[in-house]
Amino acid sequence: MKKLFFYAAFLLMTACVGIEQYPTNSYTDANFWLYEDNVDAALYLGYSQCWNDGVYWRNNLLSDDVFGSRHSGDDLSVATGMATTQNGRFAYEWNSCYQEFRTLHTALDNLDRMNVSQQKKARYEAEWRLMRAFTYLRLITWFGDVPFFTHNPTNAETLQMTRRSADEIRQFILDELEYAAAHLPKNTAIPAAENGRYTCGTAIALKARTYLLNNDFANCARECARLVESSDYGSYALAADYDELFRSGHYGPESMMTIEYASDGGVEKIVRGWGTGERIPQSIGSGGTVQFSPTQELVNCFRKTDGSVAANTDYNGRDKRFYTTIAYNGCRIEVPVVIGAKVKTDAEGKYTCWTREEDAKRAREDDPALADDYNGSQDRTATGYYTLKNYAPETIGPGRNSCKPLMEIRYADILLMYAESLFETGQLTSELWDKTIRPLRERAGFDAAYCAMPASDIREAIRLERRVELALEGRRCFDLRRWALLDKPALAETGGYYLTGTATGAPFMSDGTTIVCQSPYAIKYWFPIPQSERDQVAGLTQNPGW
Repeated sequence: MKKLFFYAAFLLMTACVGIEQYPTNSYTDANFWLYEDNVDAALYLGYSQCWNDGVYWRNNLLSDDVFGSRHSGDDLSVATGMATTQNGRFAYEWNSCYQEFRTLHTALDNLDRMNVSQQKKARYEAEWRLMRAFTYLRLITWFGDVPFFTHNPTNAETLQMTRRSADEIRQFILDELEYAAAHLPKNTAIPAAENGRYTCGTAIALKARTYLLNNDFANCARECARLVESSDYGSYALAADYDELFRSGHYGPESMMTIEYASDGGVEKIVRGWGTGERIPQSIGSGGTVQFSPTQELVNCFRKTDGSVAANTDYNGRDKRFYTTIAYNGCRIEVPVVIGAKVKTDAEGKYTCWTREEDAKRAREDDPALADDYNGSQDRTATGYYTLKNYAPETIGPGRNSCKPLMEIRYADILLMYAESLFETGQLTSELWDKTIRPLRERAGFDAAYCAMPASDIREAIRLERRVELALEGRRCFDLRRWALLDKPALAETGGYYLTGTATGAPFMSDGTTIVCQSPYAIKYWFPIPQSERDQVAGLTQNPGW
């Protein structure tokens, strides 16, 4: 949304209001909903709690795209199989979802008392119901069967709650999203001041995702077709430039659902931001905190533009998406003007990032401030690579916070879901390939031959395309779960491990070997019901494998 939309929300939620026409310190249950500003604040709070950058980034840690450091202890424990039912990530996922439900149900239970126009009320109701569906989808994806409410439960109801079938809740999610799609405007019908608010296209995209996460490819294809083959739910298209998409394209034709951040006039006045410093190269990062580092396995997925597999450290002539996504040894990076970095920059405001120790040592003779190289510590890259995706220097303030919105769903994902679903149902033709996968590869700069539909291994080609196109956007962990379930359906019943193996980095060791990360992957299929919840509610059963 435009900056003032979330700035107003920030002020309201922190009680820093200006001069008002009514007493803001004397609201009661009887009069709170009579004031339109309060209804707006409830909407903004729902958006704020629905999804955030913390989980957007942390979900990458549960995949083979990155490896975490001690600064991501809870998630790293989950990824390496060391977590217990008292792990903070499990509790956070559970608690934040049910906190969001309390916000949403408080608003929905008071719809009749809101002193706003019927048109505005109808739109807000659809947005709240979409948020609720999205939050339930988050819960059932990680936990399976969960307690289910469509109102705020009483204390007595809370103590008696049991888990409801994920299949039943999934149908509720789909019904709610269809309702939202029928009552929300198209993306082409909202003014710029409302950028970031959910649209009917958001609802259909979430329906497609709901089906995909359940490997229901027939229904997923149908929902994708509503967005690809028709403009009934909005007008979407791929951005022309992949790099610019992650700098300023968050409200362009490719964006379908965003996590909102804002400033009140430039990066010096960020009122709601997210931290960049713990992922980017440390010469311009936080200087001591690295959340995670991309793996060599991910880097190797970015091919040369002729479609061939590049050598580990051959960083020239690759898929254009590589340069937007990964900071590698020898790359040049623009430095945000306002952070006052000590590294030397050129006329374009860029510096050279050296992640190989021997290269960095030579470079430090000229610039002692360089501090990006792998040194085996937890405060530098663990793999020889850093994250660049969503790094937009012009949006970064003095505290290394960015006010750039993050895209949770974009049209490229719809094309990928459509292609995969068509293939899995035996409907993918070369014509449909050219409508879905080809434009992604063309935008990435590949030669014409590689853009064409392959004669074999189409499933793997689509999966590879998902990995590189959506890299570091938090989707890989969910793809790995559902693909493992296709091959080993018993995972859901046994809770067995679905991702095993060792993460590696660049071949930067002194003997020429590859960096090997400290702990192998060993992720269980389900999150456990947090032990703290089961201690309070006797009827909550535990997931298999825990």
